[in-house]
Amino acid sequence: MKRLKRFALGVVVAVGLFSGSRVGAQNINVNNTPPKNNPQWLAQNVLVGPQFTLLPQAMNLVNSAFINQSSSVQIGKFYYTAHNANFGLDSGIVMVTGGANDVVPGQTGAAGVGASLSANLLTVLTTIVPPGSSTNLNDKASIAFTFIAPGDSIKFDYIFSSNEYASYTCTQYNDVFGFFLIGKGINANGPNTWDTVNLARIPGTTVPVAVNTINGGSPTGGGSAATCLAANPNYVTHSMYFNSNTTAAGINPSYTGFTDVFTAKARVRCGFPYTIKMQIADVADGALNSAVFIGARSFVLPTITLTPATNTGNTFADTNIVEGCKPSALIIQRAGATTDTMTIGFLLSPTSTATSGLDYNTLPASVTLLPGVISDTVYIQAIDDGVVESIETIKLIMQPVSTFCADYPSQTVTFRIRDKVSASMTASIAPLSNDTITCPGEQVTLIGSFTNGEGTTRAWWGTDTTSGNQIVVSPNATTTYYYNVLDECMSLAAMDSVTVYRAPYDSIQTQPVTKVICPGGDVWIAHSGSKGKAPLSVLWETGPTTDSIHVYPSFSRYYSYTLTDACGVTKSDSVYVKVMPIPTATFAANIDGVNPLKVRFMNTSSPHVRFAWYFGDGDTNTVDSVATHIYAIPGTYPVSLRITDSLGCTDSIQLDITVQMDYYFYIPTGFTPNNDRLNDAFVVKGMGILAFEMEVFNRWGLRVFYSNDMSQSWDGNINGVSAPEDTYTYRVFLQLPLGKVHEEWGSVTLYR
Repeated sequence: MKRLKRFALGVVVAVGLFSGSRVGAQNINVNNTPPKNNPQWLAQNVLVGPQFTLLPQAMNLVNSAFINQSSSVQIGKFYYTAHNANFGLDSGIVMVTGGANDVVPGQTGAAGVGASLSANLLTVLTTIVPPGSSTNLNDKASIAFTFIAPGDSIKFDYIFSSNEYASYTCTQYNDVFGFFLIGKGINANGPNTWDTVNLARIPGTTVPVAVNTINGGSPTGGGSAATCLAANPNYVTHSMYFNSNTTAAGINPSYTGFTDVFTAKARVRCGFPYTIKMQIADVADGALNSAVFIGARSFVLPTITLTPATNTGNTFADTNIVEGCKPSALIIQRAGATTDTMTIGFLLSPTSTATSGLDYNTLPASVTLLPGVISDTVYIQAIDDGVVESIETIKLIMQPVSTFCADYPSQTVTFRIRDKVSASMTASIAPLSNDTITCPGEQVTLIGSFTNGEGTTRAWWGTDTTSGNQIVVSPNATTTYYYNVLDECMSLAAMDSVTVYRAPYDSIQTQPVTKVICPGGDVWIAHSGSKGKAPLSVLWETGPTTDSIHVYPSFSRYYSYTLTDACGVTKSDSVYVKVMPIPTATFAANIDGVNPLKVRFMNTSSPHVRFAWYFGDGDTNTVDSVATHIYAIPGTYPVSLRITDSLGCTDSIQLDITVQMDYYFYIPTGFTPNNDRLNDAFVVKGMGILAFEMEVFNRWGLRVFYSNDMSQSWDGNINGVSAPEDTYTYRVFLQLPLGKVHEEWGSVTLYR
């Protein structure tokens, strides 16, 4: 055959053994000491609820015969000392094809009963094995009980597990079990039709749960996929219900796999008797064990359950109803009796402290569940009244409900209402003192913060709901900014605000500036900037940073500069320096044709506003642009003309002018013989004179001086004696070239 089975004698109570499991893992425990090894006791005290009474003995209702049951080492109560999410059931009945404690890590169960008979199991087995496969049953474990249906349905939870999974999947060792419900009208069959239905089926199918129908989805131990396909054509897909055993599950590692928690359920007729037979057996041999775990208290009376669900729809969890938040709910559910119309009435307990219509919405007086409807929900909306209050209570009393099959006692459910914790916020400017913008483009950081609020709370600035708690602004005018905070219980956002002030700002202004200079001149130029935010700094294109600069342009040009104020705003402009054209001084000179000592000067200069003649003999003229000048004696004279234009630019020109005659003489009109070496003698000068003769007479006609030599002069003495101060008469006779003569009479004054 196959493997040798392990045997142990006696009854074992397993308490927290850790063989094969990591330290700290939660292991399964099994107790099958009397009465926990008695089928009827386990059914009444572990499987069904405390208000569900089974008939004293299990009966085969078809022939009214009692089902013979005795205590067995193969059944017992299992439990975990703490919830184990890796397994799925925390406690209940365990049925094993060996000793009940075989499922405990580190333990070896007692032997089964050997070859067994079960018409019900054989019926199941023949539907899931190919022809010619073994249908030998061994080590059967069984529990049977009879009950009167208290409602229109029954159900209970279970898990199937096996030692066969690791090495004998898709083989003839197809360990099998079944939950056989016997009675009339099962699953809406005719009310007088007796039926036997296996409730241990894969969800949504009629395929029984067995090793070859629910497994890891592939053969093991030399098995053939065809064998599993014959048992369940969808066994690969249904492997989603299979779990490989790990130490975390806390059951014996030799049970190499187990199913999800399945629910065995069926429709029944209220008030009718039914018998359930729970059976499990090894197939082909008894070498490796299989087990079924049935959830404690999962077989219950029809019930009405009132479940408070506070703050339904909110992101936060709270055992209180919160004013203004999403409504809480009273969920009303019934199990069983679902074909009845059930009206469930409610009263408000006088010990309630919350007032209907003031603290919460008005609630309906009753809820009606129509046939087929198993639940309804009453919503309770706590009103945000804005009043600070202590915790208030709503106590709802469900009135007793009676149906054809069962009575449902009164229940009380209590809701507590608390005030909403409002969000508080602060809007500020960073830094706090900087609430005024004085410069264009200057930025201010706005910071918002908030505390409290219910559930998910978000905050934003202005109308941009994505802006978050901090923004940077640069307003062009004084602007108030609003910081909004909204929690999930608020219909309108709460706000705080800050105002950013915009100080007046006048942009930098400049004026066009032109400076005019003469060629070769220099000038100081300055920027014309004003306004802006002081102080203004300047940078000339030539490099200086002073307000004014000294320039020496050789041609007209612009001098650019850039002004920057304290805000960093810049403006550029320039000063134009115009270099005027050079004025040109020119003149013409014409010697008179009659008097060769007379010259006519004409000013022919370029534009000018002032001029000055310098004739070379000490005389000047600033009046006549065309001037006539008579020289006293012939000679060459340096004549200059200086002109000045409207800007003050000057130019000058000098020309040598020569005047001459055939002859020339000069007779003074007075002299002062006082030995000061200035005009001490009466002397006649001349040129072009061939002969000369001069006589001087006093007022009485007496000749006082005579000379025929122009180099001699009268020293003012008469015969060695000083002549008196007086006016004297002279006669000059000149013999000129070409036989010409000239006689000149005149007077001269002697001054003492």
